[in-house]
Amino acid sequence: MNNQIKKVALILAISIPIVLIACSRINMSKLSSNVIESNNQETDEGIITNDNKAVDENKDINSIDENNKETIEENSPSESINYEVSTEPSITNKNLLIIGIDARKNEPARADAIILINMRNDKVNFISIPRDTLIKLDKRGNQKINASYAYGGIDLCIDSVEKLLDTKIDNYLVFNFKAIQKGVDALGGFTVTIPKTIKIKDPELKKCFTLRQGSIKLNGIQTLEYLRYRSDGRGDIGRIYRQQEFIKDLQQSFLKLENVPLIPKAYLAVKDEIKTDLSASNMASYFISAYRLRNNFEYYTLEGYSKMIDKISYYVLYKDSLNKIRGVLK
Repeated sequence: MNNQIKKVALILAISIPIVLIACSRINMSKLSSNVIESNNQETDEGIITNDNKAVDENKDINSIDENNKETIEENSPSESINYEVSTEPSITNKNLLIIGIDARKNEPARADAIILINMRNDKVNFISIPRDTLIKLDKRGNQKINASYAYGGIDLCIDSVEKLLDTKIDNYLVFNFKAIQKGVDALGGFTVTIPKTIKIKDPELKKCFTLRQGSIKLNGIQTLEYLRYRSDGRGDIGRIYRQQEFIKDLQQSFLKLENVPLIPKAYLAVKDEIKTDLSASNMASYFISAYRLRNNFEYYTLEGYSKMIDKISYYVLYKDSLNKIRGVLK
């Protein structure tokens, strides 16, 4: 009973502030569920095509299972909501650091994805920092920036990013990559745009499937593997590009007020895989600010070149690119 009470309280704590802040004179219509069709067969390889069907080589790459084929009508208001709200969100000139960690077996957790979200009054800047970026890490000398998390956790990672970009981090959110899998499955799958056909193999997870070019709906494990993929000849830069395209898909299809009821469901699915200093009201303010500026998102990637130093490959930033990003943050 106590767990149920806590669950309800958490849902209310997240969703009510968002609705009260955002839904001034907004009509929220009923949502309809979008169920992923499954067509599982034993073949030589799993192929995910733009007709939203998946074939699973290993029998464990399935479309969203029956437990996730839920409508969300129960979470959707049956009548329009009409709130008078005079207070505007106050998230301006704030920096939110997003760290994605991809802990594998027998490896320390390193920051595999590093994205700084810079909230301005008139736009939102997404700044991707390549994980192999060369930095000086105190007494440890030359290091890749993703090692800062392994050596000193979020505090050292924040300090490293602040020094690199000459800025201040206001909030952070760290997520295990498993959160993507759980979150996407909780939402019943997610539609992404695949720029070109790719074949994905993951020996550790024993996954093998092909994603065909076009707009397709993926389940959690497929989305996770797509965002991890870096065997296209472009390494981490290619992966950053796909991560930014994924954020753009989120921007277009999920960042809508009618999706507010889905936020608690997604959060409950991933809460054990994330660590953050954001309160429920902070989350609400960031969401509403992002919604208000949803047509003014700008994407940046720190540019550089690969260089071998002491037999280790680093990504050395171009000074012009670094100065440009620092200017964006001023």
